[in-house]
This record gives sequence, structure tokens and C-alpha cells, in this order.
Amino acid sequence: MNKRNAVLDASFWINAHHSGVVDYLPDYFNLFVPTQVIQEVEYTPPDVDQLTSAGESFRSWRQAGQFECQDPVRPVDWFHAGENAAIGLAQEQGYVLLIDDQAPYHLAKARGLRAIASVDFIVLLYADNGLSHDEARARLAKSGPASHLKRAAAIALAVLARQRGDRDVNLVS
Repeated sequence: MNKRNAVLDASFWINAHHSGVVDYLPDYFNLFVPTQVIQEVEYTPPDVDQLTSAGESFRSWRQAGQFECQDPVRPVDWFHAGENAAIGLAQEQGYVLLIDDQAPYHLAKARGLRAIASVDFIVLLYADNGLSHDEARARLAKSGPASHLKRAAAIALAVLARQRGDRDVNLVS
């Protein structure tokens, strides 16, 4: 498989971690993460004693060299700092943008970037036989992106399952 270069946003990481698909990322992508995104994922508020589970996992990946830190020359000025850095890096380098926040996801797509949400990635894993239909549905149920992205992914999953003859599925659950 020819891996693509991809820039990771905090929203994608958090949702992919929550739905249990982060371990598949290195099979598909060479990952790049801007400093601002690292700070967002590994940020611990003053009133919290420890990182979240997603933050701990991310820190382990960073320390193990699972992704490369890379910052854009010119981040965009559209949203929050991490999203702006991720989008700017995707634009400058031609990387795939892994992002779940609704407005940045849609604006990036409208600007011609290849944006993938964590629910899109779950459908890809099913399409590539990395997940069974039941596993993919369970992971979609755990995911956190906007409901319309989740609904679209569930429909895509059902269409693929029907085409494969995996099971008798309805297009909407």
C-alpha cells in the first residue's frame, strides 16, 4: 500500500482515539503534526491532574516518533490556532488533512483540500477489510464528529455492506 502524507488535527485524534482506530493510522499515512496541535492534545488545564487517555496515547506516539512535528510557513487565519496550523500545512505541502471539526472540515474541502474525518476513516477501514461490518458500526457509534458526518458515514457503510452482500442492511439506522 502506498501511504499518503497527512497532517493531523486534534479533533481527528481525539475522535479516532475514542472510537479505537488510531492504531490503524500508520498503515495508511505518514503523519505530520504542527506544534500547536501537539500543545492542544497534550494540554492539561491547571485544575486537572493528568492528561486524558487520548492525550496520554498521543504523547506516547510523539515520544516513540510515530509522527513528525512540522509547522506551516503560513498558517491560515480561519479558526483556532491548531486547526489553522493543520490546514496551513495541508495547503503548503499538499498533505491530506485529518480533521473532524465541522466548519474547518467543510471549508477545507471547499478550498480543494483532501479532508478526511475520523468517520470517513472508519468507512475506509471497512472498505479495506480492516474492520468487519459490526466492528465498523460499533466504532461509528463511539465516534464524536458532527451528526451529519456520522450519518453520511453510516450510509456509506451500509451501501458498501449491501454491495458486498455482508448482510441485509438498511441505509439508515
